[in-house]
This record gives sequence, structure tokens and C-alpha cells, in this order.
Amino acid sequence: MKYRLLFRYIAPTVLCCAAAHAAAISTFNFDTDALGTSTTFTDTNNGLSATFTSSADPGGFMVSPSMFETLTGNVLGDPGPAGANNIALDINFSQDLSALTFDFATADFSTPSPLTLQAFENSTLVGSTTFPGQFLPGFNFPEGEIAFSGTTFNNVVISTTAPDFAVDNIQAIAATTAPEPGTLGMMAAGVLLSGIGALRRRRR
Repeated sequence: MKYRLLFRYIAPTVLCCAAAHAAAISTFNFDTDALGTSTTFTDTNNGLSATFTSSADPGGFMVSPSMFETLTGNVLGDPGPAGANNIALDINFSQDLSALTFDFATADFSTPSPLTLQAFENSTLVGSTTFPGQFLPGFNFPEGEIAFSGTTFNNVVISTTAPDFAVDNIQAIAATTAPEPGTLGMMAAGVLLSGIGALRRRRR
């Protein structure tokens, strides 16, 4: 019985500590951006800011209504008001990420062009991935999903050999710093003492 009571007092604290170190997920889907919004601009979700730019700014990429299946609502694509094709999209995040995934579509009418994501920590390239989309029934352009993880990064550059492309439903997972072993030990001791104290007070 005493162990059950001890668990009753300790468990909520342990869960709170775990939640404090859980990874936060931020989603950028451009649905709250006004149609016609063009790069450079910044969106913020769940405490994380993402700044979208291109070499053709102002106006390299633009927010417009989706004409795709997996990309819904508003999307960010080129050409924007600048009228530039074959340009890369740069996304700079306000803090380090541990993983990123998003939907994309490329302007291809025959063979799907691969989309490439390069990940950087500041100006240092830390990894990349390439993936082609596929044609879906009833839609004119190939679509796909691409993901990157395995290291921390705060900037990505997205490009393709297709003339133009669009992105949507960007999900970013913020990197979290695990507490030091000594800190974990102190937390555990504190939680244990709090539980024992509560149990003794209950007995009185």
C-alpha cells in the first residue's frame, strides 16, 4: 500500500520532468499567410520561427492556392512576382532542429525530377537527401514527401532540376538538450524525498 501511495506522489512529477524535455513539433502550412505573400517572409509556430528566402528575392517564391492532392490549402512555390525559375528555396530556423519533413510537388509533365534538401548548421553542410515525387491519379504534377534527420541543423536549402516546385505541410522538430547525468540524479533524489515526505505527512 505504501509503495502505491509513493508512486501516486512521484508519478506526476516524473511525467512533468519528461514533458519538459519532450521534442516540440512546429508546422508551417502557409494557410494563415495571405495569398500573394512572397519571399522574404517569416512565419512562427509553436515558438519556432522560419524565414523563407531565395536568390531571386524580393518575390522569388509566393503563397498561392494549392492545385495538388497532398499539398492542401495554401502552398509556397515559384515562380513568384519576380518571375524567376530554377531557383532554390532557403529556410532559416530560429533554433536547431533534429528532424524535418514536408510535402512537395515539381513542375514536370513526364519524368518526375528529384527534389534535393541540403541541411546546414549555420553555414556548414551537415547532410542532404534527394527524393523524386510520383504522379497521382487525376493530377498533372508529381508529388512526394521528403524527410531529413540524424543530426542537428538550423537551415535548409531546397532545390530541384524541374523549372519550378512547391512545398507545404513543413513539420519541424526542435532539437532538445538532454539534462546532465548529475542533474538527472538530483531530480530523482528530489522527487523521491518529496514522495517520502508526502507519505509521512499522510500517516500523521
